Amino acid sequence: MPFIENHVRLFRFLAAPFTPFYAFAAALRNRLYDGGFLSEREYPFPVICVGNLCAGGSGKTPMTEYLVRLLSDTCHVGVVSRGYGRKTRSNLLAEESMTAMQTGDEPMQYLQKFGSLRQGFSLYLAVDRRQGIEELKALAPGCGVVILDDAYQYRPVRAGLNILLTEYRKPYFQDCPLPLGSLRESRKGSGRAHIIVVTKCPPSLSENQRDAFLKKCRPLPGQAVYFSCIGYDEIKPVGMAPPFPEKAEAVLFTGIARPAPMEEYLRGKGVVIRKHFRFGDHHAYDKEDFRRLVRACAGSACLITTEKDSARLAGHPHLDMLAGIPVYVLPVRTEFLFGGEADFDRRIRTYVQRK
Repeated sequence: MPFIENHVRLFRFLAAPFTPFYAFAAALRNRLYDGGFLSEREYPFPVICVGNLCAGGSGKTPMTEYLVRLLSDTCHVGVVSRGYGRKTRSNLLAEESMTAMQTGDEPMQYLQKFGSLRQGFSLYLAVDRRQGIEELKALAPGCGVVILDDAYQYRPVRAGLNILLTEYRKPYFQDCPLPLGSLRESRKGSGRAHIIVVTKCPPSLSENQRDAFLKKCRPLPGQAVYFSCIGYDEIKPVGMAPPFPEKAEAVLFTGIARPAPMEEYLRGKGVVIRKHFRFGDHHAYDKEDFRRLVRACAGSACLITTEKDSARLAGHPHLDMLAGIPVYVLPVRTEFLFGGEADFDRRIRTYVQRK
């Protein structure tokens, strides 16, 4: 992982002179949309956009899952996703019988969690989100709300509610545009958000720390800001693995943007991490990866991974190489701090009901 991080730093250093050109192009595009020179389409039904300003993980998947859980009790929820990393190119209605190669890892994770809702949940994959919304509504006319996954920069659709996520330790207002920084557009883009959720906060975040963050963030009038942290559910066995033992020695493998909090949590629970394989985000596992995992587990170690990685392994042609090694998944969820959950839920439900 340090090898990869060093190369990323080197690339950003060499590409830094191009940052003003990228920033200008992104700003010009936004100006054209804001001025009406490029068209945005609005819909007569609720459309919620979940996204961020930076490239990389800010907790979009747990937030989308949170919204599905919140709303699926009262209406049919549709999620439109690009399906990053999938090998299919055409638009399609995702089904549980598919693999991550067909859907992408995050959509497969949604299917594994919510596919059993049957008529209460639909997942449509489309690069063109506008086309995806219209095709989803044609296939599922009873869909009461559409959630756009990672679509904050997708300006052809004007969502009725924009939820902007930003990491506590790497907020957008302390970053700069690509390639020198990690912003996909200027920090001014935060002005399109109706709700800002500060993610991956320390669970012990104090009110003074919260207030100091708000002073730097400077939300616009009417923008609601919430603070959240990563929560973890019980470690779950995959397939025929036995219940997770209290004192376990494990090999951890992750293909997510920032896996450090997960490792820290497991160590805090008393899990002995023999080795941590830190693969890149959306990593496509191959035969050699499985060989490395098997070698690292020699003895009595088990395997622990993320839900997203587990979705990538489902139906993998080399999965049988892990036969005999217990595999476990650590599910994550969004947890609001300072009692913000009730107010956040109320805002979301109010928007959906009024629309």
